[in-house]
Amino acid sequence: MRIADLLDREALGLSVVWGPASLLERDVHGSYIVDLPNPGRFLSAGDLVLTSALWHTGMDSTRTFVSALAAKKVAVLVIGRIVIGEIPDHFAEVCREYGIVLLTLREDVSFKSVTQYIDSTLADPDAQASSRSLVVGRRLLDSLGSGAGVQAALRLMLDEFGVESWVIESNGVLSALAGGAPGAEEIARVWNRMLPERAGVAVVETDPRGSRTAWPVLTDGEQPLGYLVCAGDHRSWSADLSRVVGTLLVVVRVELELAASRRRADEAQAGDLVDLLVADALSPGEASARLRLLGSDPLEPVTVVAASVDDEVYPARAVLEAVAAMLEGVGTNVVGAEYGTEAVLFVSGAAVTPESLIATATRAAGPHEPLLGPRRMRLGVSERTLSVSQLGAAVESARSRMRAAAGENTMVWATRSTPVSSDALLELLPEQVRTRFATGLLAPLIDYDARHGSDLVETLRVFLDAGASWQSAAASLHVHVNTLRYRVGRIEALTQRDVGRMADRVDLYLALTCLPTTGGKA
Repeated sequence: MRIADLLDREALGLSVVWGPASLLERDVHGSYIVDLPNPGRFLSAGDLVLTSALWHTGMDSTRTFVSALAAKKVAVLVIGRIVIGEIPDHFAEVCREYGIVLLTLREDVSFKSVTQYIDSTLADPDAQASSRSLVVGRRLLDSLGSGAGVQAALRLMLDEFGVESWVIESNGVLSALAGGAPGAEEIARVWNRMLPERAGVAVVETDPRGSRTAWPVLTDGEQPLGYLVCAGDHRSWSADLSRVVGTLLVVVRVELELAASRRRADEAQAGDLVDLLVADALSPGEASARLRLLGSDPLEPVTVVAASVDDEVYPARAVLEAVAAMLEGVGTNVVGAEYGTEAVLFVSGAAVTPESLIATATRAAGPHEPLLGPRRMRLGVSERTLSVSQLGAAVESARSRMRAAAGENTMVWATRSTPVSSDALLELLPEQVRTRFATGLLAPLIDYDARHGSDLVETLRVFLDAGASWQSAAASLHVHVNTLRYRVGRIEALTQRDVGRMADRVDLYLALTCLPTTGGKA
């Protein structure tokens, strides 16, 4: 039974001291009368606790008592007023802090009357068995076991309670519904509202067309699997309907987990290919074999597309599936995978050009733009590869162009890179090339520092950042100029470079920039 059900029973004489409507929907699973100062060890989750507050000596005693209730997930506290008289204001303050509903009862109603009613109601098996929520809940779980799927579960809730509902997956795609179909703008609005939510709490949205309640479908991962959306404000629902929705969330979670598991298995090969190409750990023969496994002909040219959205909350899954849908029909095969916050896709086909690819994707972009809202999607397109040995460079090129893409449109494409700084120029090089250049040039300094406990690498960095000014660099390092001259001499001897020559300074500076272990770009 709910707290609200107890309040509705006038004979119990219960009234609210503090408790928002949402908390009055909590279920009560039992009752306990206690006047111990710290009763935690005797309580259970969902209990209704009755007390005369004989333990009360002030704010500290109230906090001790209520915190013990909160630790046991007690549903509600009832204060009798025969001993304490008027309930002090700080009772409500502490209960609000710990999220415990606070009730009181009329002086002509005994604690025993309340506990007997609760215990007899909960113990009545006939009443429990006839509960509508239990019957519908069992049917929902049966539909899960039979493989009927989420669609059947939503239809059952519509038939039994008249509540329209739908499920949005984590990528923003509507995957099931019962009742009227929401428009693309409505789906996008609810999905974007729910994206930051990581707690399993209901979120109510109201507009001129009415209210809807949405719940994130949570699992062990950081990102929700999707969202269950029901028409109406859940705070006004009956206890039966609230329980059914709780069971429905379980059904939706199981189904979305199964779908996510199948999807991960299907995309694992594409993800491995991206990882290995970025790490430059794939021979041409291995690359050919992996392309075949993905359904692509390794003899066909491949164009790589990289995409990301300028919002860390926006799921890479949504980016990947939107771009894949936009590229449907381009070339002979389109496969892709998530790579961190990015999506990387391989488009096979001899007739595919960056221009034709972008034109097709742009024509198909309309249905996907509402999900972006005010955000911008950046997309980079590589040149067509002439052989599988160029795949790694094509991935790096597409990712570089994506990062450099600029414009005011919702989707910004880049097919060429125009670097305007040394950092941007280095970004055009594959990660492994930058790392090899840096470690190749600076290895003698790194080894020397490791053997002698010195810091020649940092000395070089400070010296170059100071524009090769001896006085300025020495001051930054808090050493004498002669000490700095000695260190720079060691650097020149170990690297075989002359810091007096601009070309050598540039080489050393770029190597420091590319060095991963010192915060350079890699």
